[in-house]
Amino acid sequence: MDFCNDHTYFEQKLEVKKKEIKNEMKIKRYAKQILMALAEIHVAGIIHADLKLPNILLHRPGDGQEPIVKLCDFGIAQIITPSYFNGERKALMRERSGTAYYIAPEVKHANVVVGPEIDIWAFGIVLYEMCVAYKPN
Repeated sequence: MDFCNDHTYFEQKLEVKKKEIKNEMKIKRYAKQILMALAEIHVAGIIHADLKLPNILLHRPGDGQEPIVKLCDFGIAQIITPSYFNGERKALMRERSGTAYYIAPEVKHANVVVGPEIDIWAFGIVLYEMCVAYKPN
């Protein structure tokens, strides 16, 4: 397990205090790190399937170093199995899962074929929240 000394930063700032991140450079840095983490897991054949603010942690190493964003809670992650879907990078989501507001439109019911794009949808919601401190309607 990794230690994150400011693990509730996003959840507290955006969901509890309802304060957007006003510094555009911070948003860019956080967004880039989240996208890099998603790229890493997608290349490894994993779809997070529950990306949301509480599952995005922040570690502030100190000594003038930039904060580090980390993803957590892979409890409902899906494993990509290209051989079952004609070589496409997809997974069969047997149960409808995820968190309201962050669930991609294609995840309407159980036994649906999903791909890494469902994480990108959730990332868009997270990015929106970072900018305005509320979820889109």
